[in-house]
Amino acid sequence: MRRERASGRLVIAWHACAALALGQASPAVAAEDVTSVDAATERELAAEARLGTILRVIGARSPDLREAGERAGAAEARVAAAARLPDPELKGELWGVPLAHPVTFGDAGTIMIGLRQSFPAWGSRDAKERVAREDASAAGDGVEARRQDIVAQARRAFATYARADREYRIHLEHVGLTSRLVESARAQYQTGRGSQQDFLRMQAELSRLHVDVASVEQQRRSAQALLNALMDRSSDAPLGPVAEPEAAAALAASRGVAADAEERLAARRPELKAAARAVKRSEAALDAARREAELPSFTVGADYWYMPMGPWTHAYGAMVSMTLPWLNPGRAAEVEAAEHVAAAERSALRAQSAAARYQLRDAEAKVRAAREALALIHDRVVPDARRSFESAQAQFQAGQGDVSAVLDAERGFLQIRIEEIRAMAELETSQADYERAAGAPVTALIGGEERR
Repeated sequence: MRRERASGRLVIAWHACAALALGQASPAVAAEDVTSVDAATERELAAEARLGTILRVIGARSPDLREAGERAGAAEARVAAAARLPDPELKGELWGVPLAHPVTFGDAGTIMIGLRQSFPAWGSRDAKERVAREDASAAGDGVEARRQDIVAQARRAFATYARADREYRIHLEHVGLTSRLVESARAQYQTGRGSQQDFLRMQAELSRLHVDVASVEQQRRSAQALLNALMDRSSDAPLGPVAEPEAAAALAASRGVAADAEERLAARRPELKAAARAVKRSEAALDAARREAELPSFTVGADYWYMPMGPWTHAYGAMVSMTLPWLNPGRAAEVEAAEHVAAAERSALRAQSAAARYQLRDAEAKVRAAREALALIHDRVVPDARRSFESAQAQFQAGQGDVSAVLDAERGFLQIRIEEIRAMAELETSQADYERAAGAPVTALIGGEERR
C-alpha cells in the first residue's frame, strides 16, 4: 500500500505543500480545471488523504478564491475608466418658436445642434487614476491574503483530520491489546490463577475504549466535512486515511523561524502591502481634491445654427465656460476631509504593522514550544511508557502481575501515544499559523509534485 512506503512523508508534505495551484488563470481556465481534475482527484482522495492534492483541489474549485479574483479583475478594469474624460454631450436647441404655432419648427428663429466636452481640473484625472490603480493593487493583495488564509485553514483542518485518523487507529490497536488481556484474564480466572473481579475490570476497560473510538470517529468526520467544504465537495464525500506520521520526520521537516522574518513583513504580508497602498490612495485622493479646489474645470463646445427666418440661413457658434471653485466653500471642506482620511490611513498602517509584529512573535513562540514538547514526548516519554506497559503486560500474562498495574500502564501508554499525535498536530498548526503571520508565499508546489 502507499501508506507502507510513505511512512514519515505525511508531516513532510504538511510543510512542503503550503501552496495553491490557483488564482492566476482566468475564470474560464478555472472552470476547465474543475472539470479536468475532478475525476482523477476524487479517486486519489478516496484512496489516501494528501495535503498536496487537497490544496490543488481547493485552488481549482474554491468559490471564495474565484470571487476574490473576479473582484480584483473588476478593480483593475476601473483603472482605465478613471483616466477617461467625462462623456461628451450632444445638445439641440430651438429659439424663437411662436407660441401660436408651438410645433411649427420651421418658423423658429434658430435651430441649433452642438457638441460639448468638459475638461476636469488640470492633474485631477491623473490623481484619480492613481486612486483607482492603488485600489486595484490592494484588491490583488486581498486575493493573496485570501489564498494565504485558505492555505492556513486547510493545513489546520488537515492536521486535525490526521490527528483524529491516527488516534482512531491507535484506539483500535489498544482495543486489540485489551481484548488479548481480557482473554488472558478469562483464562487465568478459569484456571483459578485470577479473580472474577480482574476479568470484569478488563471487560469494563474494553467497553471504555469502544466509547473513546466513537468519540474520535466523530472528530474525524467533522474534520473531513470541513476539508470537503474547502474543496467544494459534498460534506460526506469519501476521504481516505492519512499516511502514517512519525514524530522524528515531523521535527526534521518543520521549518525553523526565519531570523529576518520581521524585517520582511512589509514586503510579504499582503495586509501590510494593502495598508501601504491605502496610504498612497488617500494621498492621491487628497491631491485630486486640492486640484479641484484650486484649479477650474473647463467646458468647450461648438454649435451649428440653422436660421430659416434670419438674414443668414446657416451659421455656427462656439463657447467656453469654466468653473469658479474658489467661490464654493464645499471644496475646502472636501480637502479637509481628504486630509483627515490620509492621516487616518497612515495611522492604520502603523497600527497594522504593530499588530503584524505581535502576531509573528506570538506564532514564533508557539512553534518553538510545540517543537520542544514534541521532542520531549518522542525522545523520553513515549519510550518510558512503552517499557512500563510491556513489563506490566508480560508480568500479568505470566500470572505474576496485578490487573490494576497493567490497566494503569496501558492507559498511560495509550495517553502518551495520543499526546504524541496531538503534539505533531499542534506543531503543524503552529507552523501554519507562523507562516501565515510571516506572509510566506504559497509557492511550495513545483511542477505539481511535493517538495521533499
